[in-house]
Amino acid sequence: RPRVPPQLPALLLLLLGAGIPGIPANLGIPGVSGTSGISGILGIPAAPAPGRNRGELPAPSHRRPRSVAASPWLRWVPFRGSVPPDAVSSLNLRSGRPEFVCSTRARGCNLGSFDPARGPFCSYPWHERELRSSDFQLLLNPGGFEALDWAAASFGGTPPGAVEGCPLIDLFVGRSPEGLGKVSKEQQALFVAAEGEELWYKWYQVLVVRQDPVDVSIADVSYNGTAALESSEDEELAEAPARNEGCEAASSWVTLQEATEAEQGWSAELPALAAVRGVLRASPLLLAEPHGWALGNATTVPWVGGATVTEFVSRAHRVRQEIPARSECSVVLRGLRRRLRVPFEARLTREFRSGRPHRVRIAGTAWSEGVTGVRAGLGTCRRIAELPPCPGWG
Repeated sequence: RPRVPPQLPALLLLLLGAGIPGIPANLGIPGVSGTSGISGILGIPAAPAPGRNRGELPAPSHRRPRSVAASPWLRWVPFRGSVPPDAVSSLNLRSGRPEFVCSTRARGCNLGSFDPARGPFCSYPWHERELRSSDFQLLLNPGGFEALDWAAASFGGTPPGAVEGCPLIDLFVGRSPEGLGKVSKEQQALFVAAEGEELWYKWYQVLVVRQDPVDVSIADVSYNGTAALESSEDEELAEAPARNEGCEAASSWVTLQEATEAEQGWSAELPALAAVRGVLRASPLLLAEPHGWALGNATTVPWVGGATVTEFVSRAHRVRQEIPARSECSVVLRGLRRRLRVPFEARLTREFRSGRPHRVRIAGTAWSEGVTGVRAGLGTCRRIAELPPCPGWG
């Protein structure tokens, strides 16, 4: 039985031997969303003929894993009839279609492939057969945050950052020219389901998460001003007494000390960025007088789960107020505390010691908070009772 469908061009076989320098992120499957898959697929090299007899392999012992999780941000989510955004995929060079990494609890725990063109099931290898399960999960890389690659391995080996698929046994996501499958450390092979049977390989590729970024930056920030939201409320900033013992209203000079702070900040929607340290380059949102807002000059600020710029404002206001006769009043400095929130998009770049930079678009919210419209006015007044009444007062 031929392993390569006759309708595929001869060029496909050459690609298997040479590796594909890049696989497009969006393969354009009608009716299927989230086909962006992973970044950095380097191609599948030619492999020796697959094995079919499990008797040639070590038996599994179902021990607990000793491996370290590659990433806390990759997630397994139940399949609900459609492919969610950021589902991890790989191009099957035999069929020419993308396959999505899937896992199922059928028969313990198994890894396999989901091909939407074949139907709503996870195809996985099991004891020299290809089995299917309609109850399965898909692997997600939310926001495309993690830099994923395929790394060459053999004989059950897994490179640093290998993505594990089953919580109780060492099974890792792998692939061969036949498609996606599971790498077993104990059985020292990759297992793939293809055309009704189970194939195994001693040489294969493993899905890995690039480890230990050396530099993280967020730049190219653009704001969606049409979605800006603003709220405000009056606030008392300072208070000072003023006294007029005369029998006529009189002006009094009072010094009021303003002590406020203006804050601009940025936070990202992607939970993974709450644990990231790096730098942000952006123009802060500045509150204008008496209303509205504008962009300030671009600045670079540290990103530690988010970014904040705080400016402390300390100003003395010398004001003149008219105080009623024989009265003691409070002179109050008031302002309008405003809070502005504006959605933004930006480019996240993560640099690694090995491999090209990993870039993704991110979204978040920028905010600005401060006090504008500072003004002075009379507060409460009381008649000075201890002074005698003025002439002519009844």
